[in-house]
Amino acid sequence: MRLAVLFVLLQPALCAAQATAVPELVTDRPGFGESSGVVGRGTIQIETGLTLEQTDAARRQFTAPQLLARVGVAPRVELRVSADGWIDQSVRTPAGRVHTHGRSDAEVGGKVKLLDEDRAGVDVALLPYVSLPTASNGFGSDHYDPGFKIAAGRGLPRGFGLSSTFNAGDASGDDGRAWQREISLSLDHGVGGVGAFGEMDGAFAGAGCNCSVDAGITVPVGANGQLDVEFGRGVHGAAQDWFVGVGFVVRRLHH
Repeated sequence: MRLAVLFVLLQPALCAAQATAVPELVTDRPGFGESSGVVGRGTIQIETGLTLEQTDAARRQFTAPQLLARVGVAPRVELRVSADGWIDQSVRTPAGRVHTHGRSDAEVGGKVKLLDEDRAGVDVALLPYVSLPTASNGFGSDHYDPGFKIAAGRGLPRGFGLSSTFNAGDASGDDGRAWQREISLSLDHGVGGVGAFGEMDGAFAGAGCNCSVDAGITVPVGANGQLDVEFGRGVHGAAQDWFVGVGFVVRRLHH
């Protein structure tokens, strides 16, 4: 009897705790691919970082602050604005390194959750986007370049997860417009909130594949933040020799 009375007294508090439970922080960094999750209505999520890459034996590039802003406008829809930010490129010459720098193109788009794993066996999201010609001369396109991504993922036994992203963009260049494709496949695992992943990525322009492998770690900072580090290297084609990046994510939930 006393247990029943205690349950009745505590039931409002238990219901309130469930109602205010903080949703899992799902990010689209680090790595080449995107998650299949959306941030939720009224949520604002900022994902940013920096990357240093060795393009080839002579060229190096530093990019910061890479920025992705995600705003939830419906339970299954978010709006997105992103840019690589400021790009510094350097070339090693007999007289020393020569630097050029400028801003990147920006990108606007959205993400729509199409399928849920608990019903369809896999999470699937569609990400349409348009690249805007905001870059400095020589650091981007001079045209509006549309494209789309399809992100999919599902859980595996023992805490593992498998995800993949297909990206197709109608990119403009010196020889006109051409569709470019990119596909990534990632395996991740988390223990105590700390996550680790390994990924393969292939970018296809014409008949060749510019292929890379990368890995990284994510560390939660409270319920609404994340720190991350990643590193990778090219394994085929014109992919960069190596790269390393760090970043963080912060989220503001709608109350």
